[in-house]
Amino acid sequence: MADSILVLGATGTIGQLVVSELVAKGETVKAAALDGQTHPDAEVLRFDFRDPTSIAPLFEGVDRVFVLMPSAPLDVIAALMPVMRHVVDRKIKAVLLSTIAADVSDDNPYRRLELVLENSGLPFVILRANWFADNFRTVWKDDVRKGELALPTDEGLISFVDGRDVAAAAAAALTGSDFDGQTLVLTGPAAIPLSRAAEVMSHVTGRPIAFRPIAAADYEARLAAEGVPEQLIAERVAEFDTIRDGKASIVSPAVEKMTGRPPRFFETFVKDHATDFVGA
Repeated sequence: MADSILVLGATGTIGQLVVSELVAKGETVKAAALDGQTHPDAEVLRFDFRDPTSIAPLFEGVDRVFVLMPSAPLDVIAALMPVMRHVVDRKIKAVLLSTIAADVSDDNPYRRLELVLENSGLPFVILRANWFADNFRTVWKDDVRKGELALPTDEGLISFVDGRDVAAAAAAALTGSDFDGQTLVLTGPAAIPLSRAAEVMSHVTGRPIAFRPIAAADYEARLAAEGVPEQLIAERVAEFDTIRDGKASIVSPAVEKMTGRPPRFFETFVKDHATDFVGA
């Protein structure tokens, strides 16, 4: 009988937290990750988003799956649509980690994935997460450690969501049926500008950290220098539209509704991860 949960990207920032939440609930977890990676709480199975042939073996004995996009610079549809096809073919429940702006257009890649689930006739939960607070200790870590957060946006408000709250919500969706068929927006408890986020990190670390808006062209050049594929650069820059157009300012009750406790404030996140923001 299939009674295990498959977690994709299980050694990444969010995936690892989801696995830990599920194991704490007594669930049997299959953790999918690249060769050579490990997880302290689960057996890791080989999986490469760039290799569709590595998908099918993961689904043996699985009745639920957590689907998320890896942090690697990959095309969303190319990486995840083959996974979604297996979900539908195997007729299993999926919890999809989407983005807060997925509904801007049916052509949005995440919206295309959502539509697969909505039209499948299968149980599903879609989690549209706002900007992760964890970005400050992962993709923006070098900027933070240098003392200047340079991003192509203005001072729009963002209700940063803690990865631990995202994981707890995902675990709730995967282990129960109360939220089946729903699309829920995951946010933090308050919306703040990036300048305030920098102030909080400065206060906690005792090091000066400032936010500086930069032109989109400058950010594009930076991404290119980091090796991000050209076809994905515009997509990365466009993500900041959610800040400029106010979509990122929404504050949702979904985390508390799903987990039974309020989401963590940004200040709490920074204090809990203070050592991540200090470096040469």
